Amino acid sequence: MDHKTFISRLAERVGCTTEQATLLTDGLTGVLRDTGIDLDAAAIPGFGTFSTTKSDERVVDDPESGAHTLLPPSITMTFAPSVVLRKKISR
Repeated sequence: MDHKTFISRLAERVGCTTEQATLLTDGLTGVLRDTGIDLDAAAIPGFGTFSTTKSDERVVDDPESGAHTLLPPSITMTFAPSVVLRKKISR
């Protein structure tokens, strides 16, 4: 499902316009982004938990050329579905 389809289905299900649904999804992604930057977890009851991990910068070696490359630090967000969501999906 692409973004446009998701927005239209969300607007239909919630009973709002596509502009309002876009604002809802933008708000949610903004909250998740800010939570991830702070390295906190965001739990949505009945849906799941978004948690973040930070990896430090490190030097990696290219096995073919032998060149050393510095990889910058990164923040990775993972999603763990709740038991309720897993049960609803597995039906």
